[in-house]
Amino acid sequence: METITGRGAILMVASLAVVLLAASSCGKGKVEEPSANAPKLPPGMASSDIDGTSEQAAAAGEESSANTNAALGTADEESAGDAAALTGNTSVRTASLAGVEFTVVAAKRQDNNKLVASAGTREVGGDFLEVELRIRNAGKTLVSLPRFSFRLRNPHINAASYDDYYGKVTTYGGYVSRNVISATLLDYSTLHQVTATLRIGEEMGDVFLFFDLNPLSVTRNEGFTKEGANLIVYDTETGEKVEINLAGFPD
Repeated sequence: METITGRGAILMVASLAVVLLAASSCGKGKVEEPSANAPKLPPGMASSDIDGTSEQAAAAGEESSANTNAALGTADEESAGDAAALTGNTSVRTASLAGVEFTVVAAKRQDNNKLVASAGTREVGGDFLEVELRIRNAGKTLVSLPRFSFRLRNPHINAASYDDYYGKVTTYGGYVSRNVISATLLDYSTLHQVTATLRIGEEMGDVFLFFDLNPLSVTRNEGFTKEGANLIVYDTETGEKVEINLAGFPD
């Protein structure tokens, strides 16, 4: 076996150094560009918070593709029908779906996102709606809350303006159809998505929804009124839904 010595060894070491230096130079200065399809983070949301909404976002996507021209696509064109029965009766505050009672406790207009801005994230002004709920399993089986999707409908919500800003993140608002947006059910104490399974007879409070009424601006959505707004609870397993009008709730 031939041994490399003297000048040959020196040349080999020099060549190796050049190769390593070239490889190092190629790596320096290369900045990874963010994906053009990456969603922008809503005000007050850290990147780590997205994980908590991924399950619901995925469910919303599957539901949307499966029902584009059915339950979702017709949401804006529904005649006064069942919605009018709710909007015309301002005493209606509880609706039952799949054996679960959903009660609206409060619906407050907020001019900033302080309520949902966790430590270290940015607080911004804007036009938001906080809807507090109380949920009770009045049925005869266990109920997993992630099966329900929560939406807000109002003719002055321009849902098309949400998609570019929020992407698939639904914590503050996500496109469902023309005048309907979605929001994730959050826990007041943790600001995390509620993923609990309710036992028979169990009641859960201190949970809420936080809708952005004007996602591209800090100004007020002047056309939006609670009288013209319905909270929609949608059962993603059966396709059934109920609506509760928000008229009469003070800020």
